[in-house]
Amino acid sequence: MTDDPSVLSSLPDAPLTRDAIDSLADADAVRHASPVLVRGPGGRSGPNEDHAEDVLFATEERIWYLSLEPEDGWSAENETTYDEGEFEEALEEIRLEASKHAERKYQAETEFEIG
Repeated sequence: MTDDPSVLSSLPDAPLTRDAIDSLADADAVRHASPVLVRGPGGRSGPNEDHAEDVLFATEERIWYLSLEPEDGWSAENETTYDEGEFEEALEEIRLEASKHAERKYQAETEFEIG
């Protein structure tokens, strides 16, 4: 898979609220933290406020796509390194892939709930 970032051990086994993601972004070694797909309040395991099960997390050298799986907790689904001046391009590339994965995951979950 990937080299897991140390932040994984500090994440709860639950979706992250916007405030929790903002707290990650405010940490010293973090360049960027943002949700991939924001879900509304409630849901299968979500809190009663907007939350995310898929997050982009970046340091000065690497970007990770982190995803919460119900049985396995948080894992690094993908990661990439980038050189100075290439951050925005690298972020958009991993965001595109992460968005597709998050949408497929959400569709599979909703099909299961409806079916």
